[in-house]
Amino acid sequence: LKVLLVQDKDSTKAAASMAVNAGHFDDPLDRQGLAHFLEHMLFLGTEKYPDVDEYSSYLKTYGGYSNAYTASDHTNYQFQVLPDGFEGALDRFSQFFISPLFTEEYTAREVNAVNSEHQKNMLNDNWRQFRISSLFARDGHPERKFGTGNLETLGDITRKELIDFYKLHYSANRMGVALLSTHSLEEME
Repeated sequence: LKVLLVQDKDSTKAAASMAVNAGHFDDPLDRQGLAHFLEHMLFLGTEKYPDVDEYSSYLKTYGGYSNAYTASDHTNYQFQVLPDGFEGALDRFSQFFISPLFTEEYTAREVNAVNSEHQKNMLNDNWRQFRISSLFARDGHPERKFGTGNLETLGDITRKELIDFYKLHYSANRMGVALLSTHSLEEME
């Protein structure tokens, strides 16, 4: 795992960003949108923090928020929080990459969330242009893949498929994390 630690004693926020070297180019042809779907599922409980609202509630308590995105060649997860909540936020955040639950009861909900995101994107000229331009890539090139996913590509996905993709692509040698805080470098380490 590559780690970058930044101490900023004058910062009013603490933050973390994890990049995983896996994006929609890594989607199987028969499961386009899987990397994006996995991004959504990681936020929905871990062995240590099984409550699906634990992470977001904790961040809100400490004036923070989180976000994530899936690109063609990587997926990025990030949060920011007041420095007093950094250690607890980092513990909750790190559990996504250690012991996610991938609870089946949330699968349909998140497939619908991914589908809603796709439908929203269809109304956006930039997204439509991006999708159309990808169709001009040569046959077999990963640029042709449909990275967002929808009900058609993900509607019948199984928990096993999700776990297999996670195990294949989410390992420390394919990750890098950057931490910024008022904490000392020794404390962050």
